[in-house]
Parts: sequence; structure tokens; C-alpha cells
Amino acid sequence: MERHEKLKPFSLLDQAWIPLHYEGTRLWVTYQQLLCGEKKGKLCLPRDDLELAGVQLLVAITQVCFTPADRKELLARLKKPLSTDEFLKGVKDKKDWFDLNHPVTPFMQIRGVKASKSTPMDKLLAGVADGTNKPFVNPHGLAEGLCGSCTAIALFNMANNCPSMGGGFKGSLRGSTPITQLITEPVTQLITEPDLRRTIWLNVLHQERLSNIVMPWYQATAQQAPNYVDPVKAGEKIRATNIGLARGLLWQPAHFELLPAEDTGCCSVCNVTAPLYKGFNKAKFNYTVEGNWPHPLSARTFKIVKGKKEEKFPSFTTTAPGWTQLSRLVVAMESSKEGQIPAPVLLQIRDDGLIKQKHLRFVIGGYRNNQATVLERRHEFFSLADGWAEHGEVIHYIIKTGLAYKTALRKALYLFSEGIKDKNKEIKGSGVNLCQSGDDLYFQQTEQWVRDSFADINFKEPLPTIDCLRVQLKQTVLELFDQLTKPYRQEPKMLKALALARRSLNKSLAELQAVVTEEN
Repeated sequence: MERHEKLKPFSLLDQAWIPLHYEGTRLWVTYQQLLCGEKKGKLCLPRDDLELAGVQLLVAITQVCFTPADRKELLARLKKPLSTDEFLKGVKDKKDWFDLNHPVTPFMQIRGVKASKSTPMDKLLAGVADGTNKPFVNPHGLAEGLCGSCTAIALFNMANNCPSMGGGFKGSLRGSTPITQLITEPVTQLITEPDLRRTIWLNVLHQERLSNIVMPWYQATAQQAPNYVDPVKAGEKIRATNIGLARGLLWQPAHFELLPAEDTGCCSVCNVTAPLYKGFNKAKFNYTVEGNWPHPLSARTFKIVKGKKEEKFPSFTTTAPGWTQLSRLVVAMESSKEGQIPAPVLLQIRDDGLIKQKHLRFVIGGYRNNQATVLERRHEFFSLADGWAEHGEVIHYIIKTGLAYKTALRKALYLFSEGIKDKNKEIKGSGVNLCQSGDDLYFQQTEQWVRDSFADINFKEPLPTIDCLRVQLKQTVLELFDQLTKPYRQEPKMLKALALARRSLNKSLAELQAVVTEEN
């Protein structure tokens, strides 16, 4: 333990570790300067996933140290920065939790991890060390050495948002690659750039909501420490309802221990000159969590299976854009068989009126993975017009409409490839599978229209916006069909398949129009 006692502290509570961009300049500020309003700006990191995780980490620290008593106190925090005395009082008993080099309870680490060899830092950056395309996407040496700021964010991100490191390593409390949702402040004439301090408070839950709605066991578990401070026993079975707020937000599912930072150098991620961490030790550690912990920044879906409620957190499982999942992220629905619960911070915004503007702006992020391998990083912004909270059926209908036109195109392209064969008719397909290309192009060309529809729609009178969207989607589908099949029009053996596909597309589009006419 002696070598750790000699390490220079790197505390997230008083070190200048937060990179901000303000009026064309990047500056590094302390957590106190940020919450006390002494410095402001927008978080500035070169990777979108680390930027999202950085905000998420700041929200977690704030939620743990400064949980407001009620709506009134939360509104006061949004309006006015903390005083120095308020800040020092809030962090007083938490200083040992947030020191990256603490000799006994280092942030998100366990002391004394035994490993046959150290692990390079690229394993802490999702998608850098794995994947067949890594040499083309990630330049050589991207994670050769990380500063304390990037290391702390990467540790937190790995624990909360990334797939586990493979067999024997546990994943986060929310599963493998959950979607994280953060409320951001709507941009107005008076607010031209979101204020990071206010963004943090918009994603903090107050005690009344925690105790009465989100986490009925909040008070009983309020004194719990993170599991890297008060470790889990090997093989232990833990009920999710026994995990307190601080313990859950700062949950570390694996046993990691950073090797001491070496000589000063240039951080491979943010380019700041600082002492660099170049490796860590890791070890497998087994335990079981029973049930789902209600994370404040995540929506949940559930199904009733054999009389039992089975919950899970939405994740990115396909290349489809985030708007296809928007309904389950913002609309609360429940039936006798299934349901969906938006993120607690979104429901708090809906119910408590924390912002004067009635429209909602938020960001979602996460990863698409195949087991331990990250296939794709996702980071998307959304804006919902005034009325979103009362008109979930309109949101659902827009998503349904967007997917229906995509399905019409895919069905036609499938018939072009496979043809048909039944008792009365046989048409040989082309054998050319264009379905995935059609899906990808459709989403690329229509995504902005769908986003604009959500942002600009009058939810009380939605038909003009929806009708305009339908026209755009129909035209796109027709153009994409012609574009994708054009190379095969001169092949006589493919003409019948092409005619079959065209008839299918026309029929599907006519049926979609008939539904519209009937609804009107």
C-alpha cells in the first residue's frame, strides 16, 4: 500500500479536470468553479461518447453530493449557482470517493488487483482495441497514454455504458450497452448555447420524486457508499431494491486498478500535457444482481411473462436511427402484457415544469455491439415541439408512418430478389439482394425530415405536418427503388422480377394512402 500513499491526489472535486469550450477558447475548470458559476461553457472532448459520459459523470457526482429536497430547491439550483459554503458542505463527506489516486478507495477502482500482466489503456476506450476495422477508424497510438481527466471519464464510461470485457467480467447495472438519455436546455434567443451547469441540474432528481416514485427504498439506502468504497463480496446475490442511489450511479462491475501515472506527456485523447496513465490491472469478479435498478437516465420496457414482470433497458441493436425508438424513450405506456417507462429525469421534466420552454431537447447515446465487440458509436440529438407530453399517440404515429414506407420499399426489393413461387404462378427472382442497401439509403435520406417533423409539429393539429412528411417519404421510396434497380433494367431475365417488384411497391403505397384517406 505504501506506493499508493505516495501518489499525488487527483480529485474530481477540486482538480481542474473539466474541459470547457467558451467563446472560442478551451479551458480546464474545477467542479467547484462550474457549480458555483465562476466558469461556464460547453463540455469539449474529441470523442462524442466520452463527451456524453463526461456530462453523465458530472450529473452523477452532483446527484450524489447535492440531491435537492424537492422541486422548489431544484428550481433554485437551476436559477442560481451554489455558494462556496454550500459546495463545501455538499462534498465534505465524499472526498475519498472521487480521488483517482486515493491510497485506499481510488475512484472506480479496487486496490490490490492481481493480474499476470497489465492491460493497455485502449481497453478503456470502447471500440479502439476491438473490431476488424480498427486500423482505419482509430489512428495508431490513440490510447497510448491518458491524462487523469480522460482516464476518470473512460473508467466511468466503461462501468456504465460499455459491453463487459468478455467472459467472466460483469456488465453494467443496465445491461450490456444501454441507451443513455440526457435532457439539454432548449436554445432560444436569450440562450444561444446550452449552459453545462444548468444541463447538469436538469438531469438531477429531487428527493421527493426519488422517494415517492422512482426509488421507494431511497431513504433506507441513502447512506450507502459506492461498491469500490464498500466492496461487494465474491459470489454475493444482491437485490436491485437494496442498491441505493449513490451506489447505483457509481457502480463498478469489474475489478480495475490503474497503474501509477508516469512522466508528464501529451494525452492521446485530449492533447493536454499532464502525467499519463499507460495501463491498468484487471481481474474477473463474480456476483449476481437480481432485478433491474431504475437508473435516472434510462428508459425501461417490460413484458409480463408467466405472471412475472421482466424489465430491460433499450439499446441500439440495429443500424436504424434513434427516431425509430423515440416512442419507447418519451411515451409512457402500460397494458396487462407489456409497457414502457421513460427515463425518470424525462418524467420529472414533464411533471415539474423545470424549464419555461414547453418543447423538449435531449441527447441519446450508446453503442451497438456484438458481445464484447463495439460495432458502432451512437450520439443523437432530438427536439420535440410543445405538446409532446400530452400527445404520445402522435409521436407513435409518426414513427409508425416512417417505418411503413420503409417496409413498402423493402418488400418490393425482396420480391425483386426472390420472386414468387406458388401453385398458380412462378416468377424467378433476380438473385440480387438490395434490401439492406434500401434500408440504409432510406434512413439516410429521410432522417432529417422525421426529426424536423418532431421539432416543428403542432401536436394539437398534426395533420399538415404528417401529410407533408408522407409526401416526402413516398417520393423518396419511389426514387430509391428506381435508383437501386436501374442497373438491372437492361437484363431481359430480370424484367419480370422488376415488374413484380414495381407492382408490389405501387400496391403498398396505394394501401398507405387508403389508410390516410380513411383516417381523415
